[in-house]
Amino acid sequence: MRKFIISTLMSLSCIIAFNSCSEDLFDEKYADPSKTSDVGLDKLMTGTLLKSKDWVMSTYGRFFGWEIQNLCKQANTIGFTPDNGTYYNIEGYTDGLPPYGNLAQLIAEYKLMRSIYNLLPEADKKENEVCLLAVETIMYGMAAYIMSGFGDIPFDEVGKVTETGSVADAHPHYQDDKELFKKILDRLGELNIAFKDAQKSASFGVQDFICNGDLSAWRRLANSLRLRAALLVSTNGPLTSEGQKVIKEILEGDRNTYPLIETNEDQVCYKQVKISGSELDINGGSGFDWVNLKTASTEIINRMQKAGDGGVWNPDIDDPRLPIFFCLATKNGEFPVNNTSEEVDSTATGHPEKGKAMPTVFRGASANMSYSTFWKYFTPSDNRAYFSRIREYGFFRNNRNWDNPVVTAAEIQFIKAEAYKKGWASGDAKQAFKEGIKQSIKFYMNYHKERSHTEAEITGNDRASNHARAVIDPNLDRYTDAWIDAFAEARWTKRVDESSYAGGELEAILEQKWLSFGYEYAGEQWNDLRRTGYPRMYYQRDNDPAAEIPYPRNRHKYPGSDRDYNMNFTQVVGNDNYSGILFWAIPDGNWHDGPKWDNPQKQD
Repeated sequence: MRKFIISTLMSLSCIIAFNSCSEDLFDEKYADPSKTSDVGLDKLMTGTLLKSKDWVMSTYGRFFGWEIQNLCKQANTIGFTPDNGTYYNIEGYTDGLPPYGNLAQLIAEYKLMRSIYNLLPEADKKENEVCLLAVETIMYGMAAYIMSGFGDIPFDEVGKVTETGSVADAHPHYQDDKELFKKILDRLGELNIAFKDAQKSASFGVQDFICNGDLSAWRRLANSLRLRAALLVSTNGPLTSEGQKVIKEILEGDRNTYPLIETNEDQVCYKQVKISGSELDINGGSGFDWVNLKTASTEIINRMQKAGDGGVWNPDIDDPRLPIFFCLATKNGEFPVNNTSEEVDSTATGHPEKGKAMPTVFRGASANMSYSTFWKYFTPSDNRAYFSRIREYGFFRNNRNWDNPVVTAAEIQFIKAEAYKKGWASGDAKQAFKEGIKQSIKFYMNYHKERSHTEAEITGNDRASNHARAVIDPNLDRYTDAWIDAFAEARWTKRVDESSYAGGELEAILEQKWLSFGYEYAGEQWNDLRRTGYPRMYYQRDNDPAAEIPYPRNRHKYPGSDRDYNMNFTQVVGNDNYSGILFWAIPDGNWHDGPKWDNPQKQD
């Protein structure tokens, strides 16, 4: 009877047009449940959770189409080209839905799971409920992320057509983002408690590719996602008291009741499944396709190196994460020679490589670099050596051992530091700040040491290969806990270059949090910038006087598919712009230096 119920409902879901019915089969371990009648809620859970992979994993669409070309530009974490279209309209990518559209699929399939669960015999419900809890946790975390860029989104009515069979229900209404954030804060708190008492089947751990069946890990994730969402709404707008209440509840509660991701060992990740053809077999950092998208960020270099942009790295003083992030550039911008043992003497008369130099410095580009300056050094093609680039075979890019963390320990520590500093909860802000730096440094060092490939494996003599070899592999053994503690202690009051923070200790916290994300979590960086204005950065106007997005955006426009196919789009059409300010963001839109939108409106 149970198999018949599931088979019937799955067939109905295909008729009503779930996209999953047209996808290729996953590996047998993660079989697509919409294509077999012999499936339980645990396997259906796996297929549903896969709809969230573009939220967390470095899939091509998510990382190349969404992060690198869009969010990293808003967060200033990639040295992008200040060309026409600097801030880029990527509507075509949002239509493809990494991750906006995938949320709708996940919600619809969650509702299918819930329908199946309700038809199960009572004896089977207890051990199957955990499958619903897991999907709900991801669903709410993903929804909070998407609302942080779009505002109101369809949610409660998504998938209603599968329950009613009425075509009228194929056009979900847009849900007020304040209402939905409140629901997320409440429900993630309930999920933490529910996981504590949940039962699980023997197969749950096999099908759970996120926490491997560890319910304590699911509790850490639920609480950490709740804390992240609470922070977003706690600084500005009508939910500040609600957000601050949740922060206080979690941070002042005991860790048995409110476990968090506080160390790298606690992290929850979308694990790689290294089987050919699996949708989870994703090469780390896929998507650095274009040369200009590999350029290092001046803003990161200036905050990690005493000598600043264009300077030489000092292992005794500078941030050990910098050479893990980027390779070196040349001092004069010429193509690097093959002889890696020396810098060519440009004064040597008759030398065949006169005027050329081996990479010796870190140098990037950013939104504060003028259009003419960038292109002076970026072209002709050989001059691209003037800029550092993302490491070709680093901790992230081309690393099959990258685990795709949902929330990092460093992020949670910096959230704690900010909350303590602002008096929203009782605790030691400086200690949490230092712990955030420690967890971040060790996080990157670990993935650097465990990377699947190194630069030594690169063959060929083209520009990319030569440039990729221009790396520093720091002696990680020198960075003991004592060294990191002293480094973090110094950052509390001054940057590496010994300049002071204009915004004091709060700016120190937000700047180090921004650095800890590197260039993998630009959405969260952009959220903090719009919420607090830290770290302070300058952005040029787009070089095209008629650009649709002349300045960094305050929010995203909705994908064209919503305008074209959802009859209820009229609810949000008035807010469908790049300049509007979401309810939790800085009221005057003044989150950066440089030219800004004219009269941006706060959006309800």
